[in-house]
Amino acid sequence: MSRLRQEPLAATACWVACALFACKPKPSSDPPEAPPQARASDADRLPPFAVDEEASTEPERYFVALGDAPRLGPDDAPVTIVMFSDFECPFCLQGYETLLELQRRYAGKVRIAYKAFPLDMHPHALVAAMAARSAQAQGRFWEFHNLLFSQQGLDPERLLQYAAAAELDVDRVLRDIDTLEYGPEIRRDLRQARRLGLTSTPTFFINGRAVAGAKPLGEFATIIDEELARAQEWRKQGIAPEKLYDHAIADGWRRVEYAEGSEGLDPDGVYVVPVSESPTRGPATAPLTIVAFEDFECPFCARGHATLEALERLYPGKVRLVFKHSPLQFHSHAFVAARASMAAHAQGKFWAYHDALYRREARFDEDDLQEIAREVGLDLKEFKRAMQSPAIDRRIEADLELAMQLGVSGTPAYFINGRPLEGAVPLLHFRLLIEDELERANASLEQGVAPEDLYDELTHKPLED
Repeated sequence: MSRLRQEPLAATACWVACALFACKPKPSSDPPEAPPQARASDADRLPPFAVDEEASTEPERYFVALGDAPRLGPDDAPVTIVMFSDFECPFCLQGYETLLELQRRYAGKVRIAYKAFPLDMHPHALVAAMAARSAQAQGRFWEFHNLLFSQQGLDPERLLQYAAAAELDVDRVLRDIDTLEYGPEIRRDLRQARRLGLTSTPTFFINGRAVAGAKPLGEFATIIDEELARAQEWRKQGIAPEKLYDHAIADGWRRVEYAEGSEGLDPDGVYVVPVSESPTRGPATAPLTIVAFEDFECPFCARGHATLEALERLYPGKVRLVFKHSPLQFHSHAFVAARASMAAHAQGKFWAYHDALYRREARFDEDDLQEIAREVGLDLKEFKRAMQSPAIDRRIEADLELAMQLGVSGTPAYFINGRPLEGAVPLLHFRLLIEDELERANASLEQGVAPEDLYDELTHKPLED
């Protein structure tokens, strides 16, 4: 079941508004026209109007599965509040304090469940979320959770101090963070949040009813009172106390989709990105294929290049890099640099040229392109001749066309076994996605997929919820 909403669920508090460190063309000053067929499509996908009084009074609910989320309160509580939270978000602290007061007022009737939704703008939130999962495994989640929200700030040193204060095995916490032991759990929470249309923290679901932001206690209490009344009716209908939450959310919306206005690639999508004749580095049978759409004059691509080199060192023999050209029009030397790299490719030295060019950190001119050709030992006469080849331009333009078809709108953009990452994101973000993909790759290999067919298999296989 999916549902179109005209506005995001969570429109207040901490926004995922930080730049993802990417070069993007400036938007046109003219407002885009919404095609009539798109508006018609939206109308077709809206839920039908209620046809009876009972249906019209039933509140809108969302299917928010608890999974293995940490919980506080009795399992048979008639009201369950799921909180999507970020440990560096001050509004999440306010919201959590409200929940604790509600638990006090409604003793035994309210259960709290935590879901991780660390925002990119908060530098330590993702690591804190993984550490909290380690605390959960050690049976001390809420003690650690409360220390993280103790208003004393959050950085790596303080995080370990909190771990010690919560009587955790600090070495185990460090090991779990380093190995990304609970990365899959965090990514699962993030996927669930995105499916529900969340964009900010905190966001709450009270028996599946959405509340965005750290609202006053009275607003929560009003909904809780309504849910307690409904729970009494459900109990009269024979619903067991421990099944009330499942009953409440059973028919809730499971996915929020935006037919218009969505920007960028779907972070939970799997895209078919052909390798074709693009330059590659690494074994063709590697379990990880990273296709990079880059612009040599983009400083964020230079930063991303350093991250890719780190990944090759971290996962030796497991990574195949594929380079696709995406020179942006507002970079005056980007297209000619792309030509130069492909002229080097014609002599079997693409990657030597590529690496040398990125060492210039996106600062070069045409004389530098000639100098790099000398540095890597190219035949300069052949190099200059190839620079004028229409065939090279067609290769670059084919990459640009593919980028447009995929929805790539800036650089760098990466596809790891078809799963996208946009911008020069931190190494940790790459590693979390890579660990997911290694699991997917290993599962396919165990099912009998040949290593040489693995990339094609994974890019045609959607993610499982």
